[in-house]
Amino acid sequence: MTATILIAEDEPSIRDLMDLILTQAGFEVSTAPDGKAALDLMKRSRFDLVLLDIRMPHMSGLDVLAALGRLPYMPRALMVSANCAAETVREAVGLGCSDYLAKPFAPAALVARVRNALASPAPLLLN
Repeated sequence: MTATILIAEDEPSIRDLMDLILTQAGFEVSTAPDGKAALDLMKRSRFDLVLLDIRMPHMSGLDVLAALGRLPYMPRALMVSANCAAETVREAVGLGCSDYLAKPFAPAALVARVRNALASPAPLLLN
């Protein structure tokens, strides 16, 4: 079974590049231009992994992470952001993010982090 991945990224060129890299690596990829659209997609479809940028219009990646607990399932989450401030990384990890990839990234690094995240145990939904 092919893993399903949702990319939430507001920059079209980065979103398209990530989509291309991960599709070529054999994943089934969907995209969203912001956090609100990503959360709406996750309410309608199940994803094994969601890749989140921090700064997006309408709803940040951190806001999406905080909202994941209200879904009927809990996808793994990987932050992909240029914002690598220690306090932001700590907050993301505290909200359930399994890993953090800094932009700019090498395509091989993206694929490796995605595979690692997918190999980790799925988060437990406690509510």
